[in-house]
Amino acid sequence: MLLPSDAIQAAWMTRQIAIKKGPVYMRMGRGAVEDIYDEKDTRFFEIGKAVLLKKGYDVTIIACGEMVSPSLKAADILEKEGIGARVLDMHTIKPLDKEAIISAALETGRIVTVEEHSVLGGLGSSVAEVVVQHAAVPMKFLGIPDEHVVAGESDEVFAHYGLTPEGIAKSVREFLPYKEVVHAG
Repeated sequence: MLLPSDAIQAAWMTRQIAIKKGPVYMRMGRGAVEDIYDEKDTRFFEIGKAVLLKKGYDVTIIACGEMVSPSLKAADILEKEGIGARVLDMHTIKPLDKEAIISAALETGRIVTVEEHSVLGGLGSSVAEVVVQHAAVPMKFLGIPDEHVVAGESDEVFAHYGLTPEGIAKSVREFLPYKEVVHAG
């Protein structure tokens, strides 16, 4: 499953899908997104490999699709407060970049996932499966809760659920006191 975060990545993914044998599922949100990448960045894209967008050692934000840009902005807000948030663009949910997740867990000690999808069965769940088996650290899932969802334009729905740069930064800030690393065998 592929989730592009901007038009550059969507075009790159479309080209990859065209040459790949077998089925591929690419999901895109309905809202407008800002460009994160430029054409030169496509040389770093690889299906199944997360893109490190921002270094940080206090917490890792793993985002996909439409939530990558607000997550980057949240990391900038947190940086001004002295909090170093690593940001990974997990543009591929399957196959998942397990190495990037394990490294992030071990190096930052906590992970927050951010997705424009249900918190059940998506990015957060996939990341949690890796974390619990290889580097158990506290996690927080940000996304659409498992309930009747409010209706509206994408930006209205995201604002309602705290999926804005300010909302993500607030959730990360509230999560920070819970740092405890337990290495799983």
